[in-house]
Amino acid sequence: MGSMLTRAIDEAGFSETGRRLLAGERLAPEEFERLRAADLLVVAGLADLKRKHFRGDKVRLIASERPDDPALEVFDMAAQTTATGADLLREIALLRLRTPGEQALAVSLDELGVELAQTALVFGADVLFGDLGGKRTLPLIDGPEARSRELAGLIERSGREVLT
Repeated sequence: MGSMLTRAIDEAGFSETGRRLLAGERLAPEEFERLRAADLLVVAGLADLKRKHFRGDKVRLIASERPDDPALEVFDMAAQTTATGADLLREIALLRLRTPGEQALAVSLDELGVELAQTALVFGADVLFGDLGGKRTLPLIDGPEARSRELAGLIERSGREVLT
């Protein structure tokens, strides 16, 4: 953890919360209310620390409109009534903080869009899924393989390793 993030977490009063998250403990509902009102970067930092601690730097890329995998906690866009990307990212980070550390957190490329889904990787997500076949995007000459390579490049440039 970087010194700037450590200082921000300490100054926001979440040092003990961070320690408990990394120990695998569940947070009380009151703590989530405090986190909901906290600085977005502090919440993101805690979520990313938990992701890195339990899940490492590997990102799964799944060619599915909605994976049916009980090992995944899927961020549900349909349940969101928030209007901004920042609100969605906060909800993704809070979901990571609620999800057991060993469980993967998946976000939809189709629902969030590539840019927001890529940003979600810093807010605790470690699985991206979506229509890689191009049904909802412009068709590519090389089809799904080209789309997968494009997304893999984005993931790798963020310092993560791609699993397919």
